Parts: sequence; structure tokens; C-alpha cells
Amino acid sequence: MKHLVVLAFSFAKRDFKERYVGTGLGQFWYILSPLVMIFIYTVIFSDFMKMKLDIVDNSYAYSIYLVPGLLAWTTFSTMLSRLSNSFHEKANLIKKIPVPMFVFQGSIMITESFLFLLSFSLALGFLLIVNQPITLTFLWLLPIMFCQMIFAFSLGVIISLFVPFFKDLKEAVPIIIQLWFWMTPIIYMKEMIMDKYPYIIKFNPFYYFTSIYHDIFLFSKAPAFSSIILILLLSFGTLIIAAFLYKKMISTIKDII
Repeated sequence: MKHLVVLAFSFAKRDFKERYVGTGLGQFWYILSPLVMIFIYTVIFSDFMKMKLDIVDNSYAYSIYLVPGLLAWTTFSTMLSRLSNSFHEKANLIKKIPVPMFVFQGSIMITESFLFLLSFSLALGFLLIVNQPITLTFLWLLPIMFCQMIFAFSLGVIISLFVPFFKDLKEAVPIIIQLWFWMTPIIYMKEMIMDKYPYIIKFNPFYYFTSIYHDIFLFSKAPAFSSIILILLLSFGTLIIAAFLYKKMISTIKDII
């Protein structure tokens, strides 16, 4: 098992190096992309559109609300997109190299987890620039981010297992991700739809992650015990389902790809 973990990290390192190969800025894009995203939303929403929240005493309150959810969603959606198509992308390697498919999928998780940490590090730098307090409560970000990655990985693996059997699913995933984004209170407050469409919030698993990120970034508020339990059940419950389906379906999938 140890050599499979080492191999997953090796594939992740290769993926990290090759993603922007041939571009002028190279791996600097890993830093530039989240920086540009933070800058655009900060300027547009906090300056040009004067969108401010009165819940915290900071002229960049809306940007502070927006940044963690947006960065978290970017990682989440990228994970789902890459994993859902992973059997197709790695078909040649699967046939040539006697390595379990979950190693390739695990390498995707490792790469995106590193970029997730990088983007949130830049987000903390943004908080320092706009004079938003950073307290020890922010340490809660690490386990919550870990749970999010487990949930994204597990859900992505489940989707990937069905894509070889239902080709239309490959085309449907980007549409579903787009709809999911707009059904999650990331660029708007949950109060805007809670009264009229409460089930969109209550049955939206990603909302429970963004809610914790918002509480930490805006109020330095630690997650409630009930929220932690819910996140753990959601993440590792999905992981158990993914492992069960993988074991049942992987041999058949190898025969048809």
C-alpha cells in the first residue's frame, strides 16, 4: 500500500509540473489565477458596485464573504470535473500499467489539495491587507478543507464509475456543476432565498462547507459541534459509498474502456 501512495504523489508531482508547461509564466499561474480572481471580485463588488455587508465593520465585507466560498467552490468543481472524466483520460495508462485506477484519481486529489491550500493562503494574505482579524479560530480551516477534499474526491469517483456506462453523463456534469454553483450561497447571502426556497439550502451539501468558511472569515467563529458531525458524516459517508461502488464496478469498467 505504501508504494501506491508514493506512486500517487509521483503522478501528482508530474501533473503539477506539466499543467502549464509551454506557457510563458509557467507555474506562476498557480499563484496568479487565484490572485486575479480575488482582485477582480474585490474591485468590482467592493468598489465599483459598492456592495457592502453591515455584519462586519469593514468596507471590504462583501469581498471577505465572497473569497473563501469562491475559492472553495473553484477547487470543488475542478475536482469533480477532472475526476468524472478520469477513466477516459487515463485509459491508455490503465491498460499499459498494472496500477489501480484509484492511484491516478488520488494523484488528482493531491494536486488539487495543494492548490487549495495555496489559494486559501493567498486569501489569508488578502485578509491581512484589508485589516480583517485572523485568530486561532482559522486553524479550523484545515480539518474543514480536508473534509471538503474527501467529499469532492468521493463524489468525483462515484460519478467517474458511471460515466463509462452513461456517456451523456460526461456532458451533463459541467451543467450540473454550474447549476449547483448558483444554488449555493456563494455570491449572495442565504437569507435571499432561505424563506422562499429553503430546501435548496437544507439539501445542498456544499452549503454546509461554505457556511463554516463564511463564519470563520467574517466572524472568526468556530464551527458548531453539530456542523462538524454533519461534515464528517457527509464526507466519510460518501467515501464509504465510493469505495463500495469502486470495488464492485472497477473490473467491469476495465473491460469496456
